[in-house]
Amino acid sequence: MSRVSPLALAVLGLLGERPRHPYEVAFVMRHRHMDEHIKLNLGTLYHTFEQLHRAGWIQPTETAREGRRPERTVYSLTEDGSRRFRDRLTELIAEPAGEYSSFEAGLSFMHQLSREEAIELLGLRALALEQRLDAGGQLLGWLQSRGLTRLSLIEAEMVNEQQRWQLGWVRRITDEIESGRLEWAAGLSEEKKGSEAREIPRWLKHMNELEDMQPEVDR
Repeated sequence: MSRVSPLALAVLGLLGERPRHPYEVAFVMRHRHMDEHIKLNLGTLYHTFEQLHRAGWIQPTETAREGRRPERTVYSLTEDGSRRFRDRLTELIAEPAGEYSSFEAGLSFMHQLSREEAIELLGLRALALEQRLDAGGQLLGWLQSRGLTRLSLIEAEMVNEQQRWQLGWVRRITDEIESGRLEWAAGLSEEKKGSEAREIPRWLKHMNELEDMQPEVDR
């Protein structure tokens, strides 16, 4: 297993706290609202447990049964799994990743909308962000009142701060569009359009040369 997905990281981290069976991991993730930033469904979770087991990063420690319910295998973290978890954790915290945002993709072509459409859509986004911030703040307060420490909720706090920053940015850009300070010019200026047209054949030639250099087996 070469890549540690967010769900696999969550499994390793929770097993690092103490041995658990998959259903308990799902319960803890939902109870701590980790499923709001890590995609969770039981089928994928059980598959992740299988992958981690095959990789030797977790190991079964016991099988338990409650009443008429099916047997549940309890897993614990292996030494290799603990090392892999720490390696991935330090990488995620220390190194900013190139993450692809659908909002950024939309902004790239916002100039193809009318000024009025952009203002309306940004207004809708601002309203949705306000609602999320309000709900997120209430949730954080409720979880802390239940005894969870701030450190255990630090990722939710960061998400709230990101949304607060984005809300402020959306409001500023909307104001610039409305006031006309943001020039509503589609694509490149006339001067740059000519420059781009001249560069395209040169770029295509360069790409063709790179393709010709590839070994036949890689094609």
